[in-house]
This record gives sequence, structure tokens and C-alpha cells, in this order.
Amino acid sequence: MAKINPSSFWQYTLGIFLIIISIVALIAGWGVSHVISNMPPEHTLTVSGEGKIFAKPDVAIVEMSVISQHKNVELVQSENDQKMQQVVNFLKESGIDEKDIKTTQYNLQPEYDYSWCRTTEYPVYCPPKLVDYMLTQSLQVKIRDLSRVGKIIGNLSEIGVNQISDISFVIDNDTEIKAAARQKAIAEAKQKAQEMANAANIELGKIIEINESVSGLTPQRIVYQKTIESADATAPIEIGTNEIVVSVSLIYEIK
Repeated sequence: MAKINPSSFWQYTLGIFLIIISIVALIAGWGVSHVISNMPPEHTLTVSGEGKIFAKPDVAIVEMSVISQHKNVELVQSENDQKMQQVVNFLKESGIDEKDIKTTQYNLQPEYDYSWCRTTEYPVYCPPKLVDYMLTQSLQVKIRDLSRVGKIIGNLSEIGVNQISDISFVIDNDTEIKAAARQKAIAEAKQKAQEMANAANIELGKIIEINESVSGLTPQRIVYQKTIESADATAPIEIGTNEIVVSVSLIYEIK
């Protein structure tokens, strides 16, 4: 076996050290170059554009409830469950798919009387006295055949529904509509950028950043805040149109 003397050992160690230093320097140099190349340009131009599309909704979302009251908790549950089952059967018979019927609330609560012991107009503390129980069951229903919305809603009270909280009209698949609005917004922003560049006598470079926001997707609502006592066989419902707005901002590099 060859014997390593002190002189060759230090030469070997120095060689390894220089190799390591070289590798570290290369990595550091690449990192600095990468950071510099990714730094934003010093001069930029930011413009915005907006695209609006009006489209007819294709789905109605109806929020409905069955509310029952009774002193006997078992009876109020039995009665309300029976009415709700009639509602679900009616909706299915009306052509609504089971996947479009969803329970959103099941609320059973006691009702108390806090004034039962008062004999004068002066405030008197009365221990709470149980009067009855109130059960509220709510459904969210999607009606995809909009020609049937009025007829379905008009018949709900006959089969047990005694409250409709609101009706929303939405676009089930708005991907293509948003894409069309986006194209309009970008086209408007590009035209604005070119007009500004011509007016300022500058030359535009590439687009280095795009930002987008979408609004106008909140469902159109028709709100009913009162209990239904009676309704016509066909309720007058106007669908209208929904507005989808896409806003974009483009950041250009100035050459």
C-alpha cells in the first residue's frame, strides 16, 4: 500500500477544497443570474378591460319548507314527516330528479309562553311554560325545466308546503359564457393599451402579467318572506336574464 506523506496529503486536501469552492461559486452564479432574469422590467404599462355577457338562466333553485306545530312532539314529527314525503313524491312525479332534491334544514324546537301568569300590565316574571313544539323541514330543489316552474310552485301549498323562502335563477354551466366574456375583456384591454402607447409614443413589449376577476354570478332571486295560505295553480314567474362580468388587467413591458 502506498504511503501518503504530509506534502501529498495537503495537496490532495487543497484540490478537494478548490473543487468544492468552484461548485459553490457556479451554483451562486446561477442563482444570481436566475433572480436577475426574473426581475420585473423597470418600466411597465397596466391597462384594464371588461367583458359583459347577458344570458338566460337554465335552472331554478327553490327553497321551500313544511312547518308544523303541536303539543305532542311525536305527533308533530309524524305529521311533518308525512307532509314532507308528499312534497318529495310530488316533486319526483313532476319530473325532478332525486339528485336535485336536498334537505337543508330539520329544526325541532319548543315554543314557550313567558306571560301566562301576568294579571296586570306591570312586568311580572313568569317561569317559561311549554306551549307546543314547532318542526321546520326545508328542501332545496333544482328545477331544470323552466317551463314547469310556475306550475310546480303553484301547486306546492296543496301538498303541504307552507313557506317558500326564495327562488333563484342560475346558469348551470357558465364556463363558455365566462370564456366569451374573458375574450371581450382582453380585447378591450389590448386595444386600450395600443391606443395609450400610440398617444404616448412608446413601444409595447410582451405581456408579463394578467389578472382576472369575475362578478355578476350571484343568482337572480325572487324572495317570498311570508307563509303561503293559498296559491294559484300556476304562479306567475319571470325568469329574466343574468349578467356575467369578467374584468382583466394586463401589465405590458415597455421597450
